[in-house]
Amino acid sequence: MGANVKPDELKLMAPDLTANLSDETANALIANAYQIALGDHFPRSKIIDGEKLPVRDMATKYMALHLIAAQGKTGQGVLSEKVDVLERHYADVTKLDWLNTSQWGQAYLRLYNMYGGIGARYQVIQH
Repeated sequence: MGANVKPDELKLMAPDLTANLSDETANALIANAYQIALGDHFPRSKIIDGEKLPVRDMATKYMALHLIAAQGKTGQGVLSEKVDVLERHYADVTKLDWLNTSQWGQAYLRLYNMYGGIGARYQVIQH
């Protein structure tokens, strides 16, 4: 069936991030994000206190925005920048996993921890 997420929803959620994003690109990212959410076994929805929570659509939005945020992260981790005497301070983001590099990836991960991964889970343990 596919995601019920529209490009305008992404643009409303993160206008600065999506300012230069065409609807065609947004639709491609949404389709990709939907496949990721489906592969992560997000349920279509959950009933909470009698209300329907669209879990898979939420995961799709968060992942699509994370994919946008993760593209071309040349300034990733910049804490402050000074123009006159060119000065830039960085945060140490080397120990963060991929989803923790953006607020949208963190929202996806939080949702995953609550509702995703139904079924078998595998983990690689490094020695």
